[in-house]
Amino acid sequence: MKLPEMIFEKTIGLPRPRWVTLMVGSVLFLIALVVGWLEFGLPNLFVGGYWRGVFLNPCIIFYIILIAPELTQMENKVISTIIILGGLSEEKINNVFKETHAIHPIRELLAFGAGIIIITIIMVVGGNINFEMFDIFHLVTTAITFGLLSWTAYASLISIRITAELIVQPLRVNLFDLEPFKVIGKSSLYLSLAFIGGITLAIIFSAPDLAILQNWEFWLVNIPILMIPVIIFFWNMKPTHQIIDTAKRDSLRKVGQEIHTISDSILNSKDSLSNTERVSQRLQGLIILEERLEKVQTWPYDVSTLRTLLGSILVPALTVFGQVLLRSLFGL
Repeated sequence: MKLPEMIFEKTIGLPRPRWVTLMVGSVLFLIALVVGWLEFGLPNLFVGGYWRGVFLNPCIIFYIILIAPELTQMENKVISTIIILGGLSEEKINNVFKETHAIHPIRELLAFGAGIIIITIIMVVGGNINFEMFDIFHLVTTAITFGLLSWTAYASLISIRITAELIVQPLRVNLFDLEPFKVIGKSSLYLSLAFIGGITLAIIFSAPDLAILQNWEFWLVNIPILMIPVIIFFWNMKPTHQIIDTAKRDSLRKVGQEIHTISDSILNSKDSLSNTERVSQRLQGLIILEERLEKVQTWPYDVSTLRTLLGSILVPALTVFGQVLLRSLFGL
């Protein structure tokens, strides 16, 4: 079954050969290099630190182009998995897409345009635009960057809404085989890593120094930001967690009731020894089943996924300390 697609999925989120993405990135950076060269001179572009302002927007644009297909593919895998687990009909799926306004080209274009218009107004009204070559380049690339960010955010929110709507449908949950649900954990990891990548890029181009690290306001602002990927990771999985947790509690309740019933029957039984032994064997089996159910993990991720998330959170922090160390050693 082919799922309905947004414009985002048909364009920037469309899977493509890696060389195409690299070619687009090369063109972006080449244009930025030429503009920076003509404006500041090649040696001064790097020695004077102007490269940060020149390459910031092309770098973010390239990053969005790079991760968009990966996010789209992972989101489609999640939706396809939920459809299979729920045995959802094509009519039901189409209704969900209509209710969430997933396919709404005008809203997508408005999301993209809003990002462009808002940042353009802010920059022009700010009075820092002289409409020379570099100013025009900076204005255009910044507008495109914010347009893409706004568009990507809109597409991600729609995807989350679709997943939330689909996952409330009755699903077949095998508590002893949760492998199908782990794709949702991987999707959450991708979203978190995408955010961490954006944080790391911002740090690289912000050029922090030792004085910033000694400022408590820096930590007050940035520590919560570093926690956002963790929040995204668990927030995106919460509906799935609730479904698995509900199934687990229902199963434990049924097993507990059966154990209680059989225990009472054994205590009050006047049956033969052989019949009592058979009932006792069933009771033992139920107790083992209860122990297994208690150990079922209700969050759809494995240890390696969590380890990757926690390890990746250290990347922005290490980037900060790395830049401070380099600037201290080489006076950059």
